[in-house]
Amino acid sequence: MKAIRITAVLALLAAVALPVTAQDKPTLIVGAIYIGSVNDYGYNRSMKDGLEEMKKAIPGLKLIEAENVPESAEAERVMETMIQQGAKLIFPTSFGHMDPALNVANRHPDVYFFHPGGYKVSKNFGNFFGKSQVAWYPMGIAAGRMTKTGKIGFVIGMPIGYALGNVNAFAIAARSVNPKAEVRVVVTGTWSDKAKEAAAANALLDQGCDVITMHVDSPTTIIQAAEARGAMSIGYQSVEARALAPKGWITGLGFTWGGFMTEVAKSVIDGKFQPGFVRRGLGEGMMAIADFGAKVPIAVQKEVLDAGDKIARGFNPFTGPIKDNEGNVKIAAGDTWGNDKMGNFDWFVEGVVGKAK
Repeated sequence: MKAIRITAVLALLAAVALPVTAQDKPTLIVGAIYIGSVNDYGYNRSMKDGLEEMKKAIPGLKLIEAENVPESAEAERVMETMIQQGAKLIFPTSFGHMDPALNVANRHPDVYFFHPGGYKVSKNFGNFFGKSQVAWYPMGIAAGRMTKTGKIGFVIGMPIGYALGNVNAFAIAARSVNPKAEVRVVVTGTWSDKAKEAAAANALLDQGCDVITMHVDSPTTIIQAAEARGAMSIGYQSVEARALAPKGWITGLGFTWGGFMTEVAKSVIDGKFQPGFVRRGLGEGMMAIADFGAKVPIAVQKEVLDAGDKIARGFNPFTGPIKDNEGNVKIAAGDTWGNDKMGNFDWFVEGVVGKAK
């Protein structure tokens, strides 16, 4: 009997110590690094939501994540650790993670990377982003219709071409439905500084702006400032920002990365990874219009959604003639600025109060 008990114990221990079988291994291990917190209701949240959608769509996929990863050699260290843990696909989600990620990619040709918003591509390193500039057009329709003072505030972190393009499409649309509307811009000089964002929002509210929007990493501070003072807001980056403004929410523009991330992960699993330079917008799976607030009339909702459909069908608001806010023709009659020129903006359109330089 004693021999039988010892044999049973040994069998149990052997079962516990058995190596992981092929069936137990993750389908794919994916790493992701974030520049900030995934609970920011903005850029990082949109990335987190996309990755969670990917994880849900692919049974057995394992996700390794790291928040608040600086855009430095520290990012390389974190990604190397993920690779040691088995990661074969990594999403370095901030613009400044591009070069650190490319360095790691060069050292690990059997690991694949897709980076958002940059411009570098190699055999195992792709780049993707949403066509945000033209997608801001329906947001401008919403602002132009909902403002009562005719003054709309726009806070941007850095005056780079892409942010200026966002403001310009927004202003063009706002003035198409409200010709006397003006968009007042404040630049904070950083993508993430709560104190500066609060000051910028309150300065715009003090000037009479009754609709506020933004292009910073997290919309939280700006939306809450507007909400506290009875103003309305339009969110950006994550469609979940609506939760911040139960009274003054109009709508928002959000990134929807899940479908694309799933597509990339499946390509790695199937051994068919293609790096590429991918840009998709409204109607193409990478951007969406958020739900509307309770105060937005049905007619305005329809007009905004129709504008979104118009953009999805190929309408380009950057079709000349278009003047800057100093009266100079920047896009001649008959000319258009396509997605390849969205980083070239160093000027604001008519109707924008502020300096681009």
